[in-house]
Amino acid sequence: MSTDSISDLAEPVRDADRLARLTWYAAMARWAPSKHNSQPWCFVIRDGGIEFSTDSRHALPATDPLGRERILALGAAVHVATVAMRSRGWKPTLLTLPNGSVRLAEGASREVGDDERSLRREITRRRTDRGPLDAARLPAAVPFLLQSAAKECGVTLRLVTSAGDRKSLAALVERADRILVRRGTVDDELQPWLREPGDPRADGVPSSHTRGPAASYRAVFVQRDFSTGTSRPSQDRPEPDDPLVGVLCTSGDTTSDWLAAGRGLAAVLLRASVNGANASYLNQPVELPALRAELQSDLLLPGPAQLVLRIGMGGTVDAPPRRALVDVLTYGSDAAPAPD
Repeated sequence: MSTDSISDLAEPVRDADRLARLTWYAAMARWAPSKHNSQPWCFVIRDGGIEFSTDSRHALPATDPLGRERILALGAAVHVATVAMRSRGWKPTLLTLPNGSVRLAEGASREVGDDERSLRREITRRRTDRGPLDAARLPAAVPFLLQSAAKECGVTLRLVTSAGDRKSLAALVERADRILVRRGTVDDELQPWLREPGDPRADGVPSSHTRGPAASYRAVFVQRDFSTGTSRPSQDRPEPDDPLVGVLCTSGDTTSDWLAAGRGLAAVLLRASVNGANASYLNQPVELPALRAELQSDLLLPGPAQLVLRIGMGGTVDAPPRRALVDVLTYGSDAAPAPD
């Protein structure tokens, strides 16, 4: 087989060889979340495993000068691949390499349960929904399940539930958003990632995947607007907007913490999707060091804030674009697929 003949999503047959399985794990990893859907990763299959690395060509230096959110995206991709691996009956083994890459390989075989299959199905179903989200319609156990999913990855999902804390967070998000909007460099960085209808590029955010500027600013929590002058926002629905809001925190603020936060993010999003929920982000204060510190102080967070999420029952959202597998995956000399 050649890389051009590999299906992006077709699950390998049960007795497929390891190379076919590793290729499928990489294909599924592409569906991880990333800022502006920048997909800042590359994968290499060699020595019987997959190495995950960041792709600096997809950097966002105006709002992510340290590459923290790029590493979060890498951690999310790793976690998605582990979910796919577990669904095939293998225990994942992870190793962080000296260059900051992460190696994933199959460990011992294991039984596959219904939960693993359910999570795997949500990899391509999960959606970012910037429209109204209603937490009241979530199953009662969902907040606990989301916190447990984060904890399993070594991070904390601090739910913001009291009226006072929600008001403080809403004010901080709005203040951060206004600061960022006033910075021309931030808008200049966003524009190349907006995709109008018919745009063939396989990354970025469709300009319809938003509520529009007026609705975004009158939301309970101000959201970043992804519309353009000619786009028709598709997510400004006349529905209740009272989301569950949570801050994903880590004990430290190192590269290892950022990777763990990315894994925790993917785990939370997939668990939410299993329960019928959509999610989107309120990351503006996390992108400004002073306001990020203020966020931690005001909400008495147990550690540095890495992400702010809004979660709830939402609407139907089209799948965003994804880069082709051949654009993100390469093979080492020991694992190169045979030509057709």
